[in-house]
Amino acid sequence: MRIRSGQFNDSYFPIMDGVGMTAHNYAYWLNEKYGKSMVIAPKVKGYEDTVGYKVHRFKSVLLPGMNPYRVGLPLIDVKFKKKLKKINFDILHAHCPFISGQVAVKLASKLNVPLVATFHTKYRDDFKKVINNDLFADFLVKLTLDFYNAADQVWVPNNATGLTLMEYGYKGNYEVMPNGSDMLIPDEGKRMKYRKKGLDLIDAGNEEFIMLFVGQHRWEKNVRLIIDSMIMLKAAGKAFKMIFVGEGYAANEMMKIVRQNNIQDQVVFLGVITNRSELQNIYAASDLLVFPSVYDNSPLVLQEAAAFDIPSVVVRGSSSAEGFHDGINGFLVENEVTSLFNKLSELLVNRDAVKKAGKGARKTIYHPWESIVDDVYLRYADIIRKHQPPFSKQADDDEEV
Repeated sequence: MRIRSGQFNDSYFPIMDGVGMTAHNYAYWLNEKYGKSMVIAPKVKGYEDTVGYKVHRFKSVLLPGMNPYRVGLPLIDVKFKKKLKKINFDILHAHCPFISGQVAVKLASKLNVPLVATFHTKYRDDFKKVINNDLFADFLVKLTLDFYNAADQVWVPNNATGLTLMEYGYKGNYEVMPNGSDMLIPDEGKRMKYRKKGLDLIDAGNEEFIMLFVGQHRWEKNVRLIIDSMIMLKAAGKAFKMIFVGEGYAANEMMKIVRQNNIQDQVVFLGVITNRSELQNIYAASDLLVFPSVYDNSPLVLQEAAAFDIPSVVVRGSSSAEGFHDGINGFLVENEVTSLFNKLSELLVNRDAVKKAGKGARKTIYHPWESIVDDVYLRYADIIRKHQPPFSKQADDDEEV
């Protein structure tokens, strides 16, 4: 069975967040192996798509206070709506409940095709930040639940995320569909080659202990906890280098705090890196991923790091910590600066523990997207059969759109 699917999301290249990368990898591998798959997402001025599958963009503007995220305007984009009408989808998959998700809901109803919706993010936290009103945030959560109730099947990336969805008030069923990684595990020769390039890029020596954060520079990601722990490490006379990769509304304030505390020689901000080859060089040069976010559900960066035998430091009990065991395939800390400082101080002088956990992470945390999407395809096929048997006739090609 060849399947024509649409992946709908409000963030997509050049915005490099985890949900956007998930939509990309779904589309890429499904298109490579199981039929036509395409992404439907907002336009970003000046950006041209270069992926090997169709991308359909709708007009958008920047989301105030949430740079680089955008608000889509598909209702006024006549050209986009005409293109979408010409595509004979077999199944739609919405990776967020907002603008693109609502487009998916309406299109699924119109075409009488099934809709899968993945719950990726702690939306209540986002609502509270933007509007700063608990009652209105709860109202928006209710609207979000209406979206998931409208789907034929709801997916979550791990069990902890499913519990968050239930805490929001969702009463239906959901299925766990894990995320994967597009970072391939390099052999030793390639790893050393990547590492040299990465060390040159961050101007670090081979023996330096390199810590890394990759992700949106937002206070919700607990980045202040990282910076405060770096200040304590500096005061304790520890030798280290901390690398931040990404962008976001908190980036300038983060840099200001680093300068004010005179740790700019040991804390480096590289900005957003869209080149995946360059990013793998940074991973290869690093010893430890520091990711204390309690906001994220199933961050892809944990798997990306694991591909390079790099363990992660995560907060005990957080959604991100699902599957991690302290000292076995990563490290667990409490959600407070002293705990993180103590753990990092310990690991700075115990690299054998870091290497051991890194090998454990590769074996247990890392999963390639290609194998994940094999399971996605099987579930899609089953949903389609149950939704509208027999399997509907598919168009031969979509080159005209």
